[in-house]
Amino acid sequence: MNRMIDSGAPSVRQIELLQKQAGADIGVILVQVDQLARINNSAGTETGDALLEEVARRLESFAGDEFGRGSLVERTGGPRFVIVPATSLSLGALRVQERALHVALAEPMVGDPNGRLAIRIASSLITRDEDIAAQLRIAADQLGRPASARDGAMVNAALSHDEVVVFYQPQYDVATGEMTGVEALLRWQHPELGLLGAGPLVTAARAARLERELTEHTHRVALAEMAQWPKALGKLRVSLNITAADLGDPEFADRFAMMAKWAGVDPDRITLELTEQAMLSDPASAAAQLAQLRAFGCAIAIDDFGTGYSSLSLLARLPIDYLKIDSGFTRSLDGSDRDRIVVRAIVDLARALGLLVVAEGIETEQQLGRLKELGVATWQGFLKSGPVPGDQLLEMLTS
Repeated sequence: MNRMIDSGAPSVRQIELLQKQAGADIGVILVQVDQLARINNSAGTETGDALLEEVARRLESFAGDEFGRGSLVERTGGPRFVIVPATSLSLGALRVQERALHVALAEPMVGDPNGRLAIRIASSLITRDEDIAAQLRIAADQLGRPASARDGAMVNAALSHDEVVVFYQPQYDVATGEMTGVEALLRWQHPELGLLGAGPLVTAARAARLERELTEHTHRVALAEMAQWPKALGKLRVSLNITAADLGDPEFADRFAMMAKWAGVDPDRITLELTEQAMLSDPASAAAQLAQLRAFGCAIAIDDFGTGYSSLSLLARLPIDYLKIDSGFTRSLDGSDRDRIVVRAIVDLARALGLLVVAEGIETEQQLGRLKELGVATWQGFLKSGPVPGDQLLEMLTS
């Protein structure tokens, strides 16, 4: 029988607390894994347990990225989970996130011998002054309803109406505590739902094959803002994310270089981040594009390192300057021997290849202390700051 991660009571208490703090109804997202019985029967309950733990890890990463620190992910029974965002969100805002959540769970998982999972997702509004547990049970009956998607029209509207904004998460030197750079992160200023994370818009762009257009627009916004920053921010490195679709475009490097020149931004201040999966899509094209961008003066970073399926030989073949350790490892640095071993192995590998390491998702002083012991150079996380608008960076730097 598969182990229970939680009993269900914590989510009820969390919803009650948020309702009192916000003075409003609270939206939640329910997620159900459909093939648990099949996996238990064919591969054993230990495999089923490992699969559920991987689902929980992905849900926690998604909730932290999209809904902020303090969001709760809990297994409420069998193959069912509930996400309780740390802040009060409308039902419409949560339904926009459902499609992105499907994508976050779509990649094959260790322990699932038959490929992708069948996942059902439903959002619900938990109202005040009514039994919360009963409402959660009613919400579970709605699992499987499709979320509405307008994909191409939604992306084009966001681009044409200047709804794409950029926030910046500071990066700090582990040894000195000095702010040395920032990661530029897309946010969606939805006209009705307010400020949303990147997930819904990125997911819609991928479905509509508008990833390159969305990335280019985001880069233009970030580069224009960098060009207007005061002199005190002139030494900060800015990391911009790129995708497999960008690297598959043979004109991407030339186009990006031209954008940076037009904006008047020194390429020495720019780091371009891509995931392991983006490298795998077309290694030859990726290598050519990255080499051209590096010759232009940009640094190259591999994001979420350790979570993909790439061959380590790619690290030797591609022009790379930084490895970014996924927050899934760093969040357990002060409690998990296995994660510390993995992080140490990544740091040793990077050192042997002459690469610097950036740790994501640092939330405690204990985790930061571990990074110092391991020799990690740079970190980012909610211990000091989440993503902020560009106009807040100067105050943070001087303080």
